[in-house]
Amino acid sequence: MSMVTSDPITLLNDVKPFKTTWKVEVKVLHSWTQHSSYSGGDSLQFILADKRGVKIHCTCKRLFYGRVKKLQVGQWRFIENFLLTATVGKYRATSHKYKMSIISNSNVTNSSLKNDDKFLSLTSFKEIMNGSLDSNFLIDVIGQAIDIGDIQVVPMQGGKETKKLELTLTDTEDQQVACCLWGRFAEQMLYTSKVAQVNQNFLCLLRFTKINVYKGYQIMTLLSLPVVMRLQKLKETNANLINGLLIQRDQYLIS
Repeated sequence: MSMVTSDPITLLNDVKPFKTTWKVEVKVLHSWTQHSSYSGGDSLQFILADKRGVKIHCTCKRLFYGRVKKLQVGQWRFIENFLLTATVGKYRATSHKYKMSIISNSNVTNSSLKNDDKFLSLTSFKEIMNGSLDSNFLIDVIGQAIDIGDIQVVPMQGGKETKKLELTLTDTEDQQVACCLWGRFAEQMLYTSKVAQVNQNFLCLLRFTKINVYKGYQIMTLLSLPVVMRLQKLKETNANLINGLLIQRDQYLIS
């Protein structure tokens, strides 16, 4: 059984792969199950952030699920003993150099830290449209939702089908970005837009989304359900304000 130690806490920017005995204090921003037909089966995935807002992707194989029972979204936790490997490839949820992996002696314990920050990293429409972003990384983006279409059923490989919803986001400078949501994200977006009684104050926050080129830049939700909210003025939108709205929650907001 792993023992809780009094080792000093290291910030996420300072962890390196040369050892596994790091101790970090992090908040769980998001979690999901990644399905796989390969050896080892499904895995749990987490997006974690430290008190400075530095984020890291954490993965846990099915064999070690028992080690991460305390990793609950919105909660601060200490994590001790983990493996670090270089991050490569597409769909990277953070810009951290390394990915964290839970191992046999990893230990997760409660933290008394109280911090409701959602650690948003909002990307401007200008950055999306001018092609300056690295498309390997997922982004956070917010805008006024307009031109919400109808759900379409489209075929997939293997004879399966999925649902698709197209819409447009516009910012304070009237720049527009086409968006395409798939599967349950599409269904949730359409449902919530109707519940919120869409009007000029209807805003949509997309977290951990992928930039893809199709008839211009589109944003495809991958890891997190869209967040929908009402706001008096779009020009008032900024990370601090949206963070406050996310903390307060109301019937016009989903996560």
